Order: sequence, then C-alpha cells, then structure tokens
Amino acid sequence: MQKKQFISPADVAAELAISSATVIRMIHKGELPAIRVSQRIFRIPVASFEMYKRGTLRTASPAPLRSVRRQPQLGQGEALPTARRVTATSAR
Repeated sequence: MQKKQFISPADVAAELAISSATVIRMIHKGELPAIRVSQRIFRIPVASFEMYKRGTLRTASPAPLRSVRRQPQLGQGEALPTARRVTATSAR
C-alpha cells in the first residue's frame, strides 16, 4: 500500500483540532504550503505538514517582483471604421 503524498485541509484540521476554514486561512497567509488543485480545492504535502507540526517549517521568502510592462490590448488606439449609409434601390 502506498502512503499518501498530499492531504486535504479537512485532514489537517482533524489532526490539529481546528476548523477547515482556519486551515484555509493558514494556506492563504502562507503559513502552510499547499497546492491549488482547482479554484476551491487545496492539497497540503504530507512532508510540509509534518515539518509544520514539528515547528521546523521555514516559510520561503517571496521572490522579488519587478513591474511587468503592460501589453497593448487588441485594437487599442485604432480608429473604428465609419458606417456607410446604404440606400435601397429598386430593381426594375
């Protein structure tokens, strides 16, 4: 049987006797590393959780961010074509 590599916030909450919402807040604050599986689903690496419980987890310093040059949007600054009035002619 293979041991799990990731656990859910509910598993962490049960182990620490706290609510799942508290675990999610810890993830958003960066106190507990996690992987975002989808918009609302997170998974915590077991190794990181074990280090957190022992108190040996070091939070990584955030990478220095530099400003990103804005990319022009499609059609920005271009003149729009003027509408031509089409008159109906009767065919005889």
